[in-house]
Amino acid sequence: MGKILTIAKHTFREAARDRVLYGLLAFAVIFIFLDLFFAKLSLGDLVMIKSFGLAGIYLFGLIITVFLGASIIQKEIERRTLYFVLSKPVSRAELVLGKFLGLLAAILLTIALMAAIYLAVVAIEGGGLDLLGLAAIGFQMLEMTLLTALLVFFSSIVSPLTATICSTLLLFAGHLLPTVLNNAKIIGGGAYKLVIFLYYLLPNLAKFDMRELAAHAISIPGQSVLYAVLYAVAYTAALLLLAVECFKRREL
Repeated sequence: MGKILTIAKHTFREAARDRVLYGLLAFAVIFIFLDLFFAKLSLGDLVMIKSFGLAGIYLFGLIITVFLGASIIQKEIERRTLYFVLSKPVSRAELVLGKFLGLLAAILLTIALMAAIYLAVVAIEGGGLDLLGLAAIGFQMLEMTLLTALLVFFSSIVSPLTATICSTLLLFAGHLLPTVLNNAKIIGGGAYKLVIFLYYLLPNLAKFDMRELAAHAISIPGQSVLYAVLYAVAYTAALLLLAVECFKRREL
Protein backbone atom coordinates (compact mmCIF):
# COMPACT_ATOMS: atom_id res chain seq x y z
CA MET A 1 0.00 0.00 0.00
CA GLY A 2 2.90 2.33 0.75
CA LYS A 3 4.23 2.00 -2.80
CA ILE A 4 0.80 2.79 -4.24
CA LEU A 5 0.53 5.94 -2.10
CA THR A 6 4.03 7.04 -3.09
CA ILE A 7 3.15 6.74 -6.79
CA ALA A 8 -0.16 8.49 -6.12
CA LYS A 9 1.60 11.43 -4.45
CA HIS A 10 4.04 11.75 -7.35
CA THR A 11 1.18 11.63 -9.87
CA PHE A 12 -0.80 14.22 -7.92
CA ARG A 13 2.17 16.61 -7.77
CA GLU A 14 2.84 16.15 -11.47
CA ALA A 15 -0.79 16.92 -12.33
CA ALA A 16 -0.83 19.91 -9.95
CA ARG A 17 2.20 21.41 -11.71
CA ASP A 18 0.63 21.21 -15.16
CA ARG A 19 0.18 24.74 -16.53
CA VAL A 20 -2.65 23.70 -18.82
CA LEU A 21 -4.58 22.52 -15.77
CA TYR A 22 -4.28 26.00 -14.24
CA GLY A 23 -5.51 27.50 -17.50
CA LEU A 24 -8.55 25.25 -17.58
CA LEU A 25 -9.26 25.94 -13.92
CA ALA A 26 -9.02 29.69 -14.52
CA PHE A 27 -11.55 29.44 -17.36
CA ALA A 28 -13.80 27.38 -15.09
CA VAL A 29 -13.66 30.02 -12.36
CA ILE A 30 -14.46 32.78 -14.86
CA PHE A 31 -17.32 30.71 -16.25
CA ILE A 32 -18.85 30.21 -12.80
CA PHE A 33 -18.42 33.86 -11.85
CA LEU A 34 -20.32 34.75 -15.01
CA ASP A 35 -23.26 33.43 -13.01
CA LEU A 36 -23.26 36.77 -11.20
CA PHE A 37 -23.61 38.58 -14.52
CA PHE A 38 -26.41 36.32 -15.71
CA ALA A 39 -28.07 36.66 -12.33
CA LYS A 40 -28.52 40.36 -13.02
CA LEU A 41 -29.96 39.65 -16.46
CA SER A 42 -32.36 37.05 -15.06
CA LEU A 43 -33.34 39.22 -12.08
CA GLY A 44 -31.88 36.74 -9.62
CA ASP A 45 -33.49 33.59 -11.07
CA LEU A 46 -31.88 30.92 -8.86
CA VAL A 47 -32.88 28.06 -11.18
CA MET A 48 -30.90 29.56 -14.03
CA ILE A 49 -27.98 30.46 -11.77
CA LYS A 50 -27.78 26.92 -10.39
CA SER A 51 -28.23 25.27 -13.80
CA PHE A 52 -25.51 27.43 -15.34
CA GLY A 53 -23.11 26.91 -12.45
CA LEU A 54 -23.57 23.15 -12.16
CA ALA A 55 -23.24 22.73 -15.92
CA GLY A 56 -20.00 24.71 -15.85
CA ILE A 57 -18.55 22.55 -13.08
CA TYR A 58 -19.47 19.40 -14.98
CA LEU A 59 -18.14 20.65 -18.32
CA PHE A 60 -14.78 21.81 -17.03
CA GLY A 61 -14.47 18.84 -14.69
CA LEU A 62 -14.97 16.61 -17.72
CA ILE A 63 -12.39 18.47 -19.82
CA ILE A 64 -9.83 18.37 -17.01
CA THR A 65 -10.43 14.65 -16.42
CA VAL A 66 -9.99 13.73 -20.09
CA PHE A 67 -7.00 16.05 -20.48
CA LEU A 68 -5.15 14.60 -17.48
CA GLY A 69 -6.22 10.99 -17.83
CA ALA A 70 -5.85 10.16 -21.51
CA SER A 71 -2.04 9.96 -21.37
CA ILE A 72 -1.56 9.06 -17.72
CA ILE A 73 0.41 5.86 -18.46
CA GLN A 74 1.46 6.41 -22.07
CA LYS A 75 3.21 9.63 -21.02
CA GLU A 76 5.42 7.66 -18.64
CA ILE A 77 6.33 5.27 -21.46
CA GLU A 78 7.24 8.10 -23.84
CA ARG A 79 9.41 9.77 -21.21
CA ARG A 80 10.92 6.36 -20.39
CA THR A 81 10.41 7.08 -16.68
CA LEU A 82 8.17 4.01 -16.50
CA TYR A 83 11.16 1.71 -16.97
CA PHE A 84 12.93 3.38 -14.06
CA VAL A 85 9.90 2.86 -11.78
CA LEU A 86 9.39 -0.76 -12.81
CA SER A 87 13.09 -1.48 -12.29
CA LYS A 88 12.41 -1.01 -8.60
CA PRO A 89 10.36 -3.49 -6.52
CA VAL A 90 7.11 -2.06 -7.86
CA SER A 91 4.51 -4.21 -9.61
CA ARG A 92 2.50 -3.08 -12.61
CA ALA A 93 -0.67 -3.38 -10.53
CA GLU A 94 0.74 -0.96 -7.92
CA LEU A 95 1.73 1.43 -10.69
CA VAL A 96 -1.76 1.45 -12.24
CA LEU A 97 -3.52 1.87 -8.88
CA GLY A 98 -1.12 4.60 -7.79
CA LYS A 99 -1.59 6.49 -11.04
CA PHE A 100 -5.37 6.23 -10.68
CA LEU A 101 -5.44 7.48 -7.09
CA GLY A 102 -3.07 10.38 -7.75
CA LEU A 103 -4.95 11.47 -10.85
CA LEU A 104 -8.31 11.15 -9.10
CA ALA A 105 -7.11 13.25 -6.16
CA ALA A 106 -6.05 16.06 -8.52
CA ILE A 107 -9.36 15.95 -10.39
CA LEU A 108 -11.52 15.90 -7.26
CA LEU A 109 -9.53 18.79 -5.80
CA THR A 110 -10.21 20.96 -8.87
CA ILE A 111 -13.91 20.07 -8.73
CA ALA A 112 -13.98 20.91 -5.02
CA LEU A 113 -12.47 24.33 -5.74
CA MET A 114 -15.10 24.99 -8.41
CA ALA A 115 -17.80 23.78 -6.01
CA ALA A 116 -16.67 26.27 -3.34
CA ILE A 117 -16.94 29.14 -5.84
CA TYR A 118 -20.35 27.92 -7.01
CA LEU A 119 -21.68 27.78 -3.44
CA ALA A 120 -20.38 31.30 -2.81
CA VAL A 121 -22.12 32.63 -5.95
CA VAL A 122 -25.43 31.00 -5.00
CA ALA A 123 -25.16 32.34 -1.45
CA ILE A 124 -24.43 35.87 -2.73
CA GLU A 125 -27.59 35.71 -4.84
CA GLY A 126 -29.70 34.78 -1.81
CA GLY A 127 -29.84 31.02 -2.30
CA GLY A 128 -28.21 30.20 1.03
CA LEU A 129 -26.21 27.01 1.36
CA ASP A 130 -27.16 24.95 -1.69
CA LEU A 131 -27.04 21.44 -0.22
CA LEU A 132 -28.83 19.92 -3.20
CA GLY A 133 -26.33 21.55 -5.53
CA LEU A 134 -23.54 20.14 -3.37
CA ALA A 135 -25.13 16.69 -3.64
CA ALA A 136 -25.34 17.04 -7.43
CA ILE A 137 -21.63 17.92 -7.50
CA GLY A 138 -21.00 14.81 -5.40
CA PHE A 139 -22.72 12.76 -8.11
CA GLN A 140 -20.51 14.48 -10.67
CA MET A 141 -17.47 13.42 -8.64
CA LEU A 142 -18.69 9.82 -8.77
CA GLU A 143 -18.98 10.10 -12.55
CA MET A 144 -15.49 11.58 -12.82
CA THR A 145 -14.17 8.72 -10.66
CA LEU A 146 -15.63 6.19 -13.08
CA LEU A 147 -14.39 8.18 -16.08
CA THR A 148 -10.89 8.37 -14.56
CA ALA A 149 -10.83 4.59 -14.22
CA LEU A 150 -12.01 4.31 -17.83
CA LEU A 151 -9.22 6.61 -19.02
CA VAL A 152 -6.61 4.68 -17.01
CA PHE A 153 -7.88 1.47 -18.62
CA PHE A 154 -7.63 2.86 -22.15
CA SER A 155 -4.31 4.55 -21.40
CA SER A 156 -2.88 1.17 -20.41
CA ILE A 157 -3.57 -0.36 -23.84
CA VAL A 158 -3.82 2.40 -26.49
CA SER A 159 -2.39 5.79 -27.43
CA PRO A 160 -3.61 9.03 -25.75
CA LEU A 161 -5.57 10.11 -28.85
CA THR A 162 -7.35 6.76 -29.10
CA ALA A 163 -8.02 6.79 -25.35
CA THR A 164 -9.57 10.26 -25.65
CA ILE A 165 -11.77 9.25 -28.58
CA CYS A 166 -12.94 5.98 -27.00
CA SER A 167 -13.67 7.62 -23.64
CA THR A 168 -15.56 10.49 -25.27
CA LEU A 169 -17.69 8.08 -27.30
CA LEU A 170 -18.49 6.02 -24.21
CA LEU A 171 -19.26 9.22 -22.33
CA PHE A 172 -21.92 10.23 -24.85
CA ALA A 173 -23.23 6.67 -25.07
CA GLY A 174 -23.40 6.44 -21.28
CA HIS A 175 -25.68 9.46 -21.06
CA LEU A 176 -27.88 8.34 -23.95
CA LEU A 177 -28.41 4.74 -22.79
CA PRO A 178 -31.78 5.26 -20.99
CA THR A 179 -33.22 7.14 -23.98
CA VAL A 180 -31.97 4.52 -26.44
CA LEU A 181 -33.39 1.75 -24.24
CA ASN A 182 -36.83 3.37 -24.14
CA ASN A 183 -36.85 3.71 -27.93
CA ALA A 184 -35.64 0.12 -28.37
CA LYS A 185 -38.58 -1.13 -26.29
CA ILE A 186 -40.91 0.24 -28.94
CA ILE A 187 -38.98 -1.47 -31.75
CA GLY A 188 -38.50 -4.77 -29.92
CA GLY A 189 -36.89 -7.84 -31.43
CA GLY A 190 -33.13 -8.24 -31.86
CA ALA A 191 -32.47 -4.52 -31.60
CA TYR A 192 -33.98 -4.45 -28.12
CA LYS A 193 -31.85 -7.42 -26.98
CA LEU A 194 -28.73 -5.73 -28.32
CA VAL A 195 -29.55 -2.50 -26.50
CA ILE A 196 -30.23 -4.42 -23.28
CA PHE A 197 -26.80 -6.05 -23.59
CA LEU A 198 -25.12 -2.67 -24.17
CA TYR A 199 -27.17 -1.09 -21.37
CA TYR A 200 -25.59 -3.43 -18.81
CA LEU A 201 -22.15 -3.56 -20.44
CA LEU A 202 -21.45 0.15 -21.02
CA PRO A 203 -21.19 2.67 -18.16
CA ASN A 204 -24.63 4.13 -17.46
CA LEU A 205 -23.58 7.70 -16.68
CA ALA A 206 -27.14 9.01 -16.67
CA LYS A 207 -27.39 7.69 -13.11
CA PHE A 208 -25.09 10.50 -11.98
CA ASP A 209 -26.92 13.40 -13.62
CA MET A 210 -28.76 15.13 -10.78
CA ARG A 211 -28.14 18.70 -11.93
CA GLU A 212 -31.70 19.33 -13.08
CA LEU A 213 -33.17 18.11 -9.81
CA ALA A 214 -30.77 20.26 -7.79
CA ALA A 215 -31.43 23.35 -9.90
CA HIS A 216 -35.18 23.05 -9.33
CA ALA A 217 -34.75 22.26 -5.59
CA ILE A 218 -36.18 18.75 -5.97
CA SER A 219 -34.94 16.30 -3.36
CA ILE A 220 -32.67 13.51 -4.58
CA PRO A 221 -34.03 10.09 -3.47
CA GLY A 222 -31.82 8.31 -0.95
CA GLN A 223 -32.11 5.12 -2.97
CA SER A 224 -30.59 6.90 -5.97
CA VAL A 225 -27.63 8.02 -3.85
CA LEU A 226 -26.93 4.49 -2.58
CA TYR A 227 -27.35 2.93 -6.01
CA ALA A 228 -25.09 5.50 -7.68
CA VAL A 229 -22.33 5.01 -5.10
CA LEU A 230 -22.45 1.22 -5.37
CA TYR A 231 -22.56 1.37 -9.17
CA ALA A 232 -19.59 3.76 -9.36
CA VAL A 233 -17.52 1.67 -6.93
CA ALA A 234 -18.29 -1.63 -8.68
CA TYR A 235 -17.73 -0.33 -12.22
CA THR A 236 -14.55 1.53 -11.23
CA ALA A 237 -13.16 -1.58 -9.54
CA ALA A 238 -13.94 -3.68 -12.63
CA LEU A 239 -12.20 -1.18 -14.92
CA LEU A 240 -9.11 -1.05 -12.71
CA LEU A 241 -8.91 -4.83 -12.62
CA LEU A 242 -9.08 -4.89 -16.42
CA ALA A 243 -6.47 -2.13 -16.64
CA VAL A 244 -4.10 -4.08 -14.38
CA GLU A 245 -4.53 -7.32 -16.32
CA CYS A 246 -4.09 -5.60 -19.70
CA PHE A 247 -1.04 -3.67 -18.51
CA LYS A 248 0.55 -6.86 -17.15
CA ARG A 249 0.27 -8.42 -20.60
CA ARG A 250 1.57 -5.38 -22.44
CA GLU A 251 5.08 -5.56 -23.83
CA LEU A 252 7.12 -2.45 -23.01
